Amino acid sequence: MGETVHRGLSAGYGVAPTGHPYYRFGSGERPLVVLTGVLDALGPWRDPGRVTRRLLADYYFRAYREFDVRVVARPPGLSSDADAASIAAGYADALAAVGPATVLGVSLGGAVGAHLAAETDLVDRLVLVSCGAGLGPYGRQTVSRWRDLAAARRYRTLHLDFVRSVYAGWRRLVLPPLYRVGAPVLPEPTAHGDIERSCAAMLGFDGAVLSEVSVPTLVVGGRQDPLVPVDSQRGAARRLDAPLALLPGGHGVYEEQRSSVAEVVRSFLEGDLGN
Repeated sequence: MGETVHRGLSAGYGVAPTGHPYYRFGSGERPLVVLTGVLDALGPWRDPGRVTRRLLADYYFRAYREFDVRVVARPPGLSSDADAASIAAGYADALAAVGPATVLGVSLGGAVGAHLAAETDLVDRLVLVSCGAGLGPYGRQTVSRWRDLAAARRYRTLHLDFVRSVYAGWRRLVLPPLYRVGAPVLPEPTAHGDIERSCAAMLGFDGAVLSEVSVPTLVVGGRQDPLVPVDSQRGAARRLDAPLALLPGGHGVYEEQRSSVAEVVRSFLEGDLGN
């Protein structure tokens, strides 16, 4: 992975030779790699702007600033037959220079992280957030709908459907009106087809690879997650023989319970949780 970014507490932006866009920040030496979720093609990961840098370094991942943090998105232009295993192989090429790292994967990023842990020696600890052992029935219905909306290039509708589906509590009520107001400036994918292929990869993940993961692992999920229900989270923890942290929230529990997630993840990384 290229090393042209600025280190320290402020985030730097780069693109790996493999095409993976990434932000890097933190003041430590211990690498922590964050793998993005199923709709990362609609996110700001390919925007080197100041606002995104500050959001990542000072808001979403501030609790990990003593690590060497890399938030790594998927490259634009996924292959038509992409699945979690093939996406993980691409990440392996991108992360080979980093060496063994803690990998924190969110949603589809968790499925990809599981394959990385099972099939390479690049992962020394694994954290699965909102991934579990795969989607439940409502999750499959929802991700299939996102795939179809993306195929029709109805990206504004997809943004709104996403915020209605992934959050619990006040965010589910407050965010949709804000997204409607901001619809004209909401991002669209760099490469059409990437959302459909990411959704297909999430739909194809059944958790079988979890039985092949041997590194210490933590499973984190939302108690009200309608996409990856509690039974799936518990199933993943059983397969991995891993501790399970269930917190109030939906599929977006990482954002909804950012401080609580960080507390349990840091305890795990410091060896205070079993596994």
